[in-house]
Amino acid sequence: MRARLFLIPFVLFASFVVAADEKKADPPKVEAKDDDPVAEQLRKDKETYAAAIEKAKQDVLKAFDKQYETVKNNKALKIDVQLAQLEKIEAEKKAFDENGVPPTLAALKVAFSEYRTQQKKAEGACKTAFEKAAKAYRDKNDIKAAAAVLEEMKEFLASGPAPAKLVVIVSAHSGKVFGLKNGSEEENTRIITADYVKGDQTQLWKVLPLADGWMHLENVKTGMFLEVDNKNNGAGANIAKKKNSDLQVWKPVPIPNQKDTIKLVSKAASPKVLAIHGRAKNAGAAIVLWDDENITSDWFGLLPPK
Repeated sequence: MRARLFLIPFVLFASFVVAADEKKADPPKVEAKDDDPVAEQLRKDKETYAAAIEKAKQDVLKAFDKQYETVKNNKALKIDVQLAQLEKIEAEKKAFDENGVPPTLAALKVAFSEYRTQQKKAEGACKTAFEKAAKAYRDKNDIKAAAAVLEEMKEFLASGPAPAKLVVIVSAHSGKVFGLKNGSEEENTRIITADYVKGDQTQLWKVLPLADGWMHLENVKTGMFLEVDNKNNGAGANIAKKKNSDLQVWKPVPIPNQKDTIKLVSKAASPKVLAIHGRAKNAGAAIVLWDDENITSDWFGLLPPK
């Protein structure tokens, strides 16, 4: 059995990412019909949202291309330095394009900030459009359709054109992050604590909301999901292909009076949580399932990568 430890101070380096409540099953969709102007308008609003998100993304990709040409045409740079910079630009562009990974290049800071601004603006407008449609159905006394619109809104905004939220999973106990053992990308690779490496996609996770505050955590590099072997204490955490199993489903539960700090509760084995094996503070410690002892080795932060 693991003994309790005195709580240690822990300063998180960014805001906690909260997974929104979502409907697990596909919600009923409100299809546009010739005699349903509300649904037709909502269809147009969804298309406007998708177009705005795509335009914002393309603007960032253009900024990458512009920076690439700037470096390529800079004859004052040594050839080895120039080639290294060009490779970095290409790698970060690909990571952003395919997985929404924020660029680390200083030259892309303004472009990415504008992207975030436009993304939030588009999401706000889209939410307003869904709510307007729901109210219109309510005013027609079509309560079922109004409820369906609100359910569709959750699904659409969570898994639509906007990229999933990316986080690193930081231990409140050691400051280490979740990584893959030996950097392996093979299925069933164990998840361990690791020193944070900026830009390492094996340490990045997508938050994919499900119903009632539950979520999947998808590893960016491999596209596989965080799961545990079984429901018993000591079950190892690993990555695996997506499957219909509660062993891959987690809920971030805030720790009272601890800013940006949560425990990751297993849906399959609730109230068991993810924890650091042996309360170790060194890199390479295994992440396992364990009884919730409410100690720092059970506490984590889901934080934007820096």
